[in-house]
Amino acid sequence: MGVRTATLLALTAALAAAPAAAQINPYLPPAASTAPAIVPISLGTQLSPAGGPWVLGEVLFFQNGQVTSDYTWSDKVHGTPGQLYTSGDLQSDVQSLMSLGAFERVAPAVYAIPNDPVPPQFSSIAVSSDQIRVVFTVVPKPAPKAPVVKLVPPPSAVSGLILTPTAFRGAGEHNTPGLGLDINAAYFIGRLYGKNSYPDSPSKTNYIDRIGLWLLTADGKMQIQSDAGWRPAVAVGGQATMMFRDSPQPTVTTPGVSVKVDAKSTKVLTDGYIVASKDWRGVRASLGLMQGNFGDLPTNLSEFLTPEALRFYKGPASVPVADVTSRTMPFGSVFYMLKPDYPVGVEYIKFNGAFGKPTLIDFKLGRLLHLNFDVALLKFDGGYDVLGLFQFRYNHFPRR
Repeated sequence: MGVRTATLLALTAALAAAPAAAQINPYLPPAASTAPAIVPISLGTQLSPAGGPWVLGEVLFFQNGQVTSDYTWSDKVHGTPGQLYTSGDLQSDVQSLMSLGAFERVAPAVYAIPNDPVPPQFSSIAVSSDQIRVVFTVVPKPAPKAPVVKLVPPPSAVSGLILTPTAFRGAGEHNTPGLGLDINAAYFIGRLYGKNSYPDSPSKTNYIDRIGLWLLTADGKMQIQSDAGWRPAVAVGGQATMMFRDSPQPTVTTPGVSVKVDAKSTKVLTDGYIVASKDWRGVRASLGLMQGNFGDLPTNLSEFLTPEALRFYKGPASVPVADVTSRTMPFGSVFYMLKPDYPVGVEYIKFNGAFGKPTLIDFKLGRLLHLNFDVALLKFDGGYDVLGLFQFRYNHFPRR
């Protein structure tokens, strides 16, 4: 085993056995302290780094008071063991190590290795009769702080508000002409409050009545014009809505409870529409016209608009009344994005031709309370109902 190898092994073993307080790098400027100085483990006889030339024996790296090694660091040292090494070579190696960008400081030191004489051919040139040990004490740069990742909620769909569509296609592509598919689920949980009266019948006040009506809608549209300048966005499309109950609609004469969904409580509502939308500094307004049997919706939201209830209030001798005589429904909406996922707004649907001239006004205000719960007002001749509902919306776009 060579002298240098034996010396390195002995040094490493001594460092491992030394107390933690003694394992410091003695070649950095000492910190201000009242504690007595600690005598370092000998690396040899220290020489001036400004002298030379010497014969290089080995290179060591110190980090945090311990011997360490790294192939990247070693590759930056250009001195060759057993060959002449000058103070210029030493400074060049310091600059090479600093070029790695990993250190705040590199402090070099030179030590004569005891009992390790220089080769005879260099004895007349080297300033030391022993080969030298070069020690680089490196102070690494502090690890960069991890970037603060701010979680930004995804933008809400803007292709519609609650039950009415807009000319926009949805989050991220709302003002780009093209195709879009919107999946919407609305659940009318019940009547919060209502007050209803008909001619020749007593008035009735209602508090918290169950409705349990689901509306699952697929809305396919094509935006044919984008919103720019004074020009509104325009879209045409169609909606197919599956309507069913998780409990029967309460009637005036036969209240009851059931969770069975069957053909009698399930119906498909369809409509085609054209709509124009405009974005004024974040406020999105829409006007449009629907045509289809979606006009049957009010009779399923209030017991006071069902054929049975209408006959009951008008009296047994009255002529039966049709549910809907017209399928044209004008609608409009206005909403604003408080945050990317916080839309608030209101929409209006007029069900032309339906008995009682019903209108439905939906208020999307639950986000103000950080809730997914909205309120609707169903107004008709003879009374009104205040309804509570939940709503979920999802957009899908064709692949490019």
